[in-house]
Amino acid sequence: MNVLLVSRGATHHGGHDAIHHLAAQVAEATGVPVRACFLDGAEPSLHTALDAVPEHGEVLLVAAHLPPDRYLDTWLRRAVAHWRTTRSRQVRVLLAPPLATRPALVTAVSDAITGEHATLDGNPGPFRSPAWSQITRHRRHVLLCRGPRCTAYGAGQVAAALGNRLKEHGLGDDDVLVTPTGCLFPCNLGPLVVVYPDDTWYEHVDADLAVLIADGHLRDGAPIDGGRRRDS
Repeated sequence: MNVLLVSRGATHHGGHDAIHHLAAQVAEATGVPVRACFLDGAEPSLHTALDAVPEHGEVLLVAAHLPPDRYLDTWLRRAVAHWRTTRSRQVRVLLAPPLATRPALVTAVSDAITGEHATLDGNPGPFRSPAWSQITRHRRHVLLCRGPRCTAYGAGQVAAALGNRLKEHGLGDDDVLVTPTGCLFPCNLGPLVVVYPDDTWYEHVDADLAVLIADGHLRDGAPIDGGRRRDS
């Protein structure tokens, strides 16, 4: 059996690294293949991880989220159903009960209470900084949807291609500020990339189109074919 620890995307890479580290530790403890994947916001996506399961194999999904997240539970089921309809694969998919229902969680919290403690003191850095009061002087603001549907459709590859191309052009945050977002709502049109202040929406973006957006729109300043404004 293969095991996938499924999480939602964190706001920082440290959160993603923690899930991957947990998967490695569980694999070592159980002797079972365990991988981390993400429903939204990070790579590898759940779809990508399911694609890697051997044909006629069996995979157990474990929602790595505390407390139980109804959003994650709902979208796990939807994402797996979509994966089945878009792949010709014979894979049995199982779902583990929520971690919060496991008695071992009570034991872990009890151990934390009765075990060794560290004094919380010191000053790791300022809570506020003058630098965090400045809005970057970006010419364009790019919203890149990383919701569960767009992630399933390949938004991770779009983000990587766009970021790499902007880096090749030497365009940083003062030129183009790229912000990954949650769902932008017209999900059937995803992956979605939106460029402001031009109010241009690009639909069904793949890595190749992301490169063209970076070259034509974000570097040269002219929206490319395929983009449209909300009123068009």
